[in-house]
Amino acid sequence: MKNYLFFICLLIFNISFAQNKKKATDEEKLAKSILENTNYFTFDGNKPSGKGWEILANLFAENQFVAWGEYHNSPSLSQLTHYALEEAAQRGCKTWCIETSPFAASELSHIANTENPLENLAKINQKRPKFITFPFFESKEDIAMLSTAKQMGFSIWGIDQEFQMAFPYCFDKAYESLSSRKQEKMKPVYDSLQAKWWNPDASLVNTLKKEVNPNLQRMLEDINISKDIYYYSDNQKRAMLMKANFYRYYDLLKNKNEKIFFKMGSNHLAKGMNLETNLYDIGNAVYELSQRNQTGFANIYFMVRFTEENGKISDDMEAEVPQNPKVFSRLYDKEKWVLLDLKSLRLKIRYDNSLTPDTYKLIEKYDYVVISPEILK
Repeated sequence: MKNYLFFICLLIFNISFAQNKKKATDEEKLAKSILENTNYFTFDGNKPSGKGWEILANLFAENQFVAWGEYHNSPSLSQLTHYALEEAAQRGCKTWCIETSPFAASELSHIANTENPLENLAKINQKRPKFITFPFFESKEDIAMLSTAKQMGFSIWGIDQEFQMAFPYCFDKAYESLSSRKQEKMKPVYDSLQAKWWNPDASLVNTLKKEVNPNLQRMLEDINISKDIYYYSDNQKRAMLMKANFYRYYDLLKNKNEKIFFKMGSNHLAKGMNLETNLYDIGNAVYELSQRNQTGFANIYFMVRFTEENGKISDDMEAEVPQNPKVFSRLYDKEKWVLLDLKSLRLKIRYDNSLTPDTYKLIEKYDYVVISPEILK
């Protein structure tokens, strides 16, 4: 009887102790994860150095799909991508997927193969100095990155819409491909298209489309799709177009487990829904494809805390509506790139509202966060 009572007392004590022991909040779990799973690397334009870079480089060995979700128009990130392409190639990756149309990707590949790619791109932009013909590919760092891809033997896949600023260039290419006789016939159509290039009449586009080769026909069809995306702000159609373009390339692969490196806007590469549009975008499609292939998918959310405009530096942490969760901006280091591994944290959080909604979303949708030391201009 005494043994029985002792056992009961011990049981009650253990239950009481367990109930009184405070469970860690999601905020505390994140703080612990940051301490245990943060690494760094330095980068001054030469080869990156540090444990953080080693982890990023090894992702190309461990996964079929590696997705760099970028913030746009960063020379530093383009320089870093140069080394990422080298690391990817060493680990068997030979396909690079970018945020352009298929036609723009083919044009950029051609420019990269010329003797002076930067000068040739500048000539294209000089024709319409108010516009960047190929968004995200304008600086010398962008062109160097593109040249690296060609030197390393990468196939370049463009899977996005035809950007509006490229419409006039596309009409030029289609018109210039015609014989002199056909140019004379199509001159009124061409002039009308260029006169209202930002929202061209679909019937006129289709008229020109009938006269050109199949590759240019597809480019003109993409313009018809893209102008509707712009006019109606149709993110659903854009996401569908990205997936259709990707699978058009992918279906031609003999090896369905071929490794592919994505460098696109971070929102497009989320697992689950796009952070901005709340649609299932290309990132989720590729994540599910990796599950079908029983291979790997790793996505990285690159972020920048400080930006400079007209000589004024802005801190995202102080913005009324920050672009990035403050908990990650606090990790900023002006001397180093900061890499945080989020994978293990996803299985531990309880959604107790101790973290902000944007923090939960980032933890759900990305495997890693990289905080850049640069001040983005």
